[in-house]
Amino acid sequence: MRRNGRKTWRGNWRNVAHWVVVGGALGYLIYLVPGLARDIGKAAEPLDHLQWGWLFVAIVCGVLALVVYGELHRELLLVGGARVPGTTVQGINFVENAVSTTVPVVGGAGAIVYAIDQLRRRGVDAPLASWSVLLAGVLATLTLLVLGAVGLGLGGRLPLGLALALAALIGLGAMGAWKVLTHPAVLRQGMRPVVWVGRWLPGCHACREVWAVHAERVVARLADRIALLRPSAPRWVVFVVLAALTWILDFSTMASSVAAVGSSAPWNVLLVGFLLVQGSIALQVLPGGVGLAETSLLALLLASGVTGATATASVLIYRSISWLGLSLLGWLIYGLWIHTAPVHLHRHAVELSSA
Repeated sequence: MRRNGRKTWRGNWRNVAHWVVVGGALGYLIYLVPGLARDIGKAAEPLDHLQWGWLFVAIVCGVLALVVYGELHRELLLVGGARVPGTTVQGINFVENAVSTTVPVVGGAGAIVYAIDQLRRRGVDAPLASWSVLLAGVLATLTLLVLGAVGLGLGGRLPLGLALALAALIGLGAMGAWKVLTHPAVLRQGMRPVVWVGRWLPGCHACREVWAVHAERVVARLADRIALLRPSAPRWVVFVVLAALTWILDFSTMASSVAAVGSSAPWNVLLVGFLLVQGSIALQVLPGGVGLAETSLLALLLASGVTGATATASVLIYRSISWLGLSLLGWLIYGLWIHTAPVHLHRHAVELSSA
């Protein structure tokens, strides 16, 4: 009876904690409402003459950008033989995006932890879950850098030769880093600090004890598991195409948002604005780059000759779709999953049975 009562208490505590997180994130979004209201007031005239066709395109592209990124997650899981349903991967992906872009301070790390935990609840082993989540982010970042360099060159913002050389350097550097990091000896060295940190994380006491006593065996097991995750050349092409398509769709969301208010700006100007927004998000000064992203994009549109009200309306539409709308959708999924996500059945470290 006592054990069942303890499990019930823990389950209730987790549910309360989940709702506290949801409430905190939604509270942060509500805190931003006055600023959004002021922006709507400034952009009243352009918003009154919206071109609904372009707005629909912007919404579709914004949602598809995140869906394609979720497909990248699923393809990475397939490398390790994990066949998680596409709808499940997409749900995890939407929630991961919401946590990353709306939770202050720890949003980025919390999103990674959430995604890994949810995959483990679906039977994916910890090394594969971690590898797929982290590699998706790295691939997306490197792809953006390559596309950005090429785009800046084609748009005349950088000398074309320099831009292509920079893109090639990033691509070749990534390939070289992959070769080095997946070498068995390097993998084992890289797993040592991971295992050391894992000894101090909350969780199964018996497993943490085994990680401390049999650290080298744990290191070898984790390194051997990750070493098996070697995508074929065709799969690498699929990964890169999906990562590139994610950014192309996101950029299309921005371009369509500008067109929706009847404005126009050269594509190379929009590309610079897009890169500034993504850089603002990556800095994580505030969740989702709030404030810095809007200011940088607004300043660039104004400098390109777009009127103040129209520029404000364009930024408002783009950020409402790509940040606010997708975040709210992710939190909705999170709330629904609080009571429906499968319970994680802990599996002891392999070394425990032979210790």
